Amino acid sequence: MAAFAFGWGTGSNDVANAFGTSVGAKTLTLKQAVIIAIVFEFVGALVLGRVSTSTIAGGIANINVFLAEPELTVGFVWQALASYWELNVSATHSIIGAIIGFSFVFGGANAVNWALPDPTSFPPYKGVVPIVLAWFVSPVLTGLCACILFLLVRTLVLRRQNSYVLSFWVLPVMVMLTSWVNIYFVFTKGAKKTLSSDSSWTDSKAAWVAACCAAGLTFLTIVIVLPILKWKADKKFRTDEEKAAGADEEAAKAKTKAEDEAAATENNSKFLKAMTSLKRAAMHGMEVDVHEVVEEDPIVAAIHKNAEVFDPKAEYAFSYLQVFSAICVIFAHGAGEVGYMAGPLATIWFTVKDGVLYSKVQAPIWIIIISALGLVIGLATYGYNVTRAVGTRMAKLSPTRGFAAELSTALVIMVAAQYGLPTSSSQCITGGIVGLGMLEGKTGVNWMFLLRTFCSWIATVVVVALTTAAIFAMGVFAPSISCNKQLYLYERYTIQQGQSIAKDVLSTLNAYKTFAYQNTTLPNLNQTKWQAMNKSINAYISNGTKFLTYKTTGALNPQQTNGYLAAGISLMAATSITTLGQAQTYPTAKVCNDNSTLPMTFTQACKAPQPMKVIGAEYGYNITTV
Repeated sequence: MAAFAFGWGTGSNDVANAFGTSVGAKTLTLKQAVIIAIVFEFVGALVLGRVSTSTIAGGIANINVFLAEPELTVGFVWQALASYWELNVSATHSIIGAIIGFSFVFGGANAVNWALPDPTSFPPYKGVVPIVLAWFVSPVLTGLCACILFLLVRTLVLRRQNSYVLSFWVLPVMVMLTSWVNIYFVFTKGAKKTLSSDSSWTDSKAAWVAACCAAGLTFLTIVIVLPILKWKADKKFRTDEEKAAGADEEAAKAKTKAEDEAAATENNSKFLKAMTSLKRAAMHGMEVDVHEVVEEDPIVAAIHKNAEVFDPKAEYAFSYLQVFSAICVIFAHGAGEVGYMAGPLATIWFTVKDGVLYSKVQAPIWIIIISALGLVIGLATYGYNVTRAVGTRMAKLSPTRGFAAELSTALVIMVAAQYGLPTSSSQCITGGIVGLGMLEGKTGVNWMFLLRTFCSWIATVVVVALTTAAIFAMGVFAPSISCNKQLYLYERYTIQQGQSIAKDVLSTLNAYKTFAYQNTTLPNLNQTKWQAMNKSINAYISNGTKFLTYKTTGALNPQQTNGYLAAGISLMAATSITTLGQAQTYPTAKVCNDNSTLPMTFTQACKAPQPMKVIGAEYGYNITTV
């Protein structure tokens, strides 16, 4: 349930990054965007999302702290609240905030990697520090990139007198650039974990494959797509003009149709009415008009009114590139970020099933399906709020502006991934939109809404961490909670006692190795028996070390721990002089001393075996004196 709920929260918030600009630019309707997103999010998750997922995301928590008590939790409530408030937050930061919260509660400050040195990355640290840097690095880089790209398009095409014709000349170049960036983005962002298992697959190979695909798509665009696109554009705008001429007649027909439907519904049974209401409720998330805010909010209305308007025909040519970019982003999102839902659930599943907390797990297909369903249902039912925020409320978007923002987001994340720079798709797309808005002047951006969004990025980590810490603390410190830590200590002490006995026996055995190899001095310990005992005792000690390695064995059952100790006691009983008898062990000897076998040197009684190590002294008693 938690994985599905977090997927729902992510779908209602984070997935809007991909199609918010397309809907805001009116390239797609909200329903079209949701349907496309559902298809490619689900396909990306199923095709490339079933990979080995790191148990502790982002290197935030020290996994060694949780080996004996591997509870996990995530705070999906914040994602839902952020969607309600139209705040575009990061799913990555939500899960990392949750990890910080329960890590701090369980293991204290040492359980959190605040700034773990890592010379291979930039900045040379992992942990919380790169998260803070991402609040500034991601949006600034994307904003600059989006500004440069849009300025080029605006200068070379949109502001020219024959912009419609020029757009078709520029389109092949843009197709090649967009295809290469987005295909390479899919390889490095979405499919990286899947492809990295193949040692022959490198980033340079991915770049060449993306370049070949881009060249092929560019050729197809020149030969096939451009003629069809020009024909469709001419037909569309000719049809739009005809529709505008007959708008009054169409409105009258629509009114009559609505009245007829209302009358038919009135005459239908209660069951049909209920089904109609249910359908409306289910489809509500895909039928919300996200552009109403332009008329309702005076600040947003002013932003849209003051923005520069270009030839709709020239804008139309870029709409297909915008949709293609959005599809690639959503496909990579489904492949790369489904692990944030599937990872914790898969970890819990394998922990309960095997009793082991693995550092990496491969989620079963049913977990991927649950997580992907959460994503798509969240987008379909409640994604409209963040879509409205990204596509309409922050700044004015058009197909060319949306295309620049989406391509810049993919480009920045792709390049940053190669150099280890911290990025977030939520923050990248926000930075791209703000950068485009700033080109319209200081009134081109909804600054108060941007401030709210920036504060939400900080609040994401803080609020989710505190909430998760509170929930996790209730579970860990509740009076009725199972005493996992005490059971763990009991298991360790029991195994260590068995090992201590075996090591003492082995020490005595090694002291008599020389006499055993003589084959005549000790009747009950010849060379063959000594070697067999030495091998079995060492194997016994090694097995105890394996039991103590929790990462390998996980939780032990009572038969394993008690049986191990019983075997150690049996070993001591079967080989001690108390059991065998001194006269049988040392023929004709009345006393003994150390490992000597010469009767004339025996001056005192045989020493008892070395006392076992004191275990449990911290509880106030000495096991050797009881």
